[in-house]
Amino acid sequence: MSFELVLKRLGFKDRMPKFYHVDKVLGQGDEFLIVTALTLTAFGVVMVYSASYYVAEYHFFFRQLFIAMIGLVVMAFGMFTDPLIYRRWIKVGLLAIVILMTLQLFTPIGPSINNTRRWLNLGIVQVQSSEIARCMLIVYIARYMADYPEIGRKFDRDLGYLMITPVLLFALTMMQPDLSSTMMLVFIVSVLLFLGGLRKRYFFFAFTVGALIVKLIIKPYQMQRLTDFVYNLLPGYQGGEWPYQQTQGFIALVRGGFMGGGLGQGCQTMRYLPESHNDFIMAIVGEELGWFGATAVILAFLILLYRGVLICKAQPDNFGFLLGAGLLCSLVMYAFVNIGVNVGLLPITGLPLPFISAGGTSLILSLWSVGVLWRLSRRIKSND
Repeated sequence: MSFELVLKRLGFKDRMPKFYHVDKVLGQGDEFLIVTALTLTAFGVVMVYSASYYVAEYHFFFRQLFIAMIGLVVMAFGMFTDPLIYRRWIKVGLLAIVILMTLQLFTPIGPSINNTRRWLNLGIVQVQSSEIARCMLIVYIARYMADYPEIGRKFDRDLGYLMITPVLLFALTMMQPDLSSTMMLVFIVSVLLFLGGLRKRYFFFAFTVGALIVKLIIKPYQMQRLTDFVYNLLPGYQGGEWPYQQTQGFIALVRGGFMGGGLGQGCQTMRYLPESHNDFIMAIVGEELGWFGATAVILAFLILLYRGVLICKAQPDNFGFLLGAGLLCSLVMYAFVNIGVNVGLLPITGLPLPFISAGGTSLILSLWSVGVLWRLSRRIKSND
């Protein structure tokens, strides 16, 4: 499905600027995409240092710097690897991640941390399995829908085969338990199915069934968190309080004002705001760099979105279009959700801010995603 048909299905017309010559700029690789990602990564290393110095001095700084260096190597791999290689080997990769995620739930390969099993212990490193599963699902669905372009026109056996693997990974992620990552997997898969041409009535059916399943398996504390958040948004409701973490995040944002208190001068990093170097690092950006710094971060992600849309629009085939759209959607939605949590628009999820939050798997796969998008931008000129 072309980008123009997607806009038509959404009720819009193609209003992309006509002055942008995709074949001239993207054919050599979109350097704006790479520069933006590298700038965000460098900024993230600095902010992790600033947000964690009081509690850990240089520990998280050197860790993030080391991970960023690994991420640059992985990004280079994404930049110079033909996307068709992922298409060829995705079934092997999916089989491996399903086996590992199953072992993760029942063996020491998945250490129990805070009563959850979200990590794979691979000896010298630990990786978050749901992050790897997300990237593999994007490649898998892009391949499947490119091979069967008519798959979304009717509810048949091919569509059923397509959904077996996503549903299995949804279940394995939910069993960890990791509701936030499961919901993101569901959302990204839904976006890809829509872009691939799946009929709207199937979404209504899937949403109804999915809502019933979530209602049955959701844990009491997760339901309580969601209901408290909704109640807090209701005008005049006095029955609850904002979670401590979000309250401290609000305080950080208010302290920052327009220009902020200065890098390294945040008070909330002094053990007041839990996970200030991770889930709530955007609140520290607001406190130390103010509205100006927070807006700059948001603008950087909007630049990524804009350049990514241009790349996806110009792809010569469905596989490239869906692969790029899935990776782009993943990056932007994680950023939107994390920022939404920090400013109180969404309940606490525990999802990182791409490129900036402390964390290994997220940063490495974010840089790999940008590398793949850059590679997709190079495919355009040779096919024009």
